[in-house]
Amino acid sequence: MNKHSLREEQCYTELAGKCGSLFEYLKTLITAELPLWEEHFGFLAKEVPNHWIEDDSTLAAIHRVNPIARIGILRVPPNTCYDWHKDAYRLCCVNMLISNDSESVTLFGAESRGLQTRQIIPIKYKPKTFYLFNNQVDHCVINLGPERFVFSLYFTKERPFEMVKAKLQAAQALV
Repeated sequence: MNKHSLREEQCYTELAGKCGSLFEYLKTLITAELPLWEEHFGFLAKEVPNHWIEDDSTLAAIHRVNPIARIGILRVPPNTCYDWHKDAYRLCCVNMLISNDSESVTLFGAESRGLQTRQIIPIKYKPKTFYLFNNQVDHCVINLGPERFVFSLYFTKERPFEMVKAKLQAAQALV
């Protein structure tokens, strides 16, 4: 590895507080027939009503610091890989795993200089826990199990990960 190795704190950070009744609502929504799933940047997605932004205390804290535009669920089919990429439209976001992650993993990574290897940093999701993600670090999702469901959001204005992280830290919204 070169001396500028990727570090976990550059990739993601855990938010304080646990998801409340929103989590149970999301669990019911993943099996509901309506609304229908729509294609969204290679995922299937369902939008979640925006009232949850104020109804969930962690989302409300995030929204006060960096306003949220939209919230939803992303669905990853079984036995698939969402290949290495940086998001084209999001600088950072907040994600939370809804389904069991025993057979899936999200990896952040950086290529090693001159080698066909990649330094990787996995995220080990804690139940009902939101994470601020740096969408501008290469990342991928490998799902070897059943369908995988992740809560995700869009901010009203795109700001770099470090800026949003500093604002959340100042508001004591990080672990």
